[in-house]
Amino acid sequence: MLSTIAISVLTLAVLAVTVLSCISDVRGLRIPNAHSLVIIGCFVAAFLIAPQDFGKWWEHLGALGLVFVITYIMFMMRMMGGGDSKLASALALWLGLRGVMPFIFYMGIAGGVIALISLWIRRKKPFAAPPAGSWPAEVQAGRNALPYGIAIAFGFWAALLVTGFLHRILDEVPRIIH
Repeated sequence: MLSTIAISVLTLAVLAVTVLSCISDVRGLRIPNAHSLVIIGCFVAAFLIAPQDFGKWWEHLGALGLVFVITYIMFMMRMMGGGDSKLASALALWLGLRGVMPFIFYMGIAGGVIALISLWIRRKKPFAAPPAGSWPAEVQAGRNALPYGIAIAFGFWAALLVTGFLHRILDEVPRIIH
């Protein structure tokens, strides 16, 4: 029971950090390193508390490594920022190898939607005075900018649902309350 509560709290903390990452990315096109470190710390704590909920440790490290290699290449090709790469890699640690493909799939779809929104913002310039350095300000100024942290977070949330991890956590909440 105590381990279930701890895993639920740690999972909710990670979900909250992904929301904060999205906000930070929209406001200033930056994702703080602290967000990735908190996500990794929460995973380590959750894994140590209830390793049976996660499977083999090497599958999680493999997912982190695989996503890091992919996103590092994207970073080197100027397709993604360094904060995006670190965030995606940290979140892959939670998903393990089983969750990497849904993560990448849904992240790609969300990234495409954000790119279309960016094109629309660039063309229509709907914001009168967006804050300097924000995503809308950069796009309206004609620069290529995507808050890819949103796509990464969406991909993670979708992968948690597809793999059933989030369902298991949510199923435990009524038992915890009673």
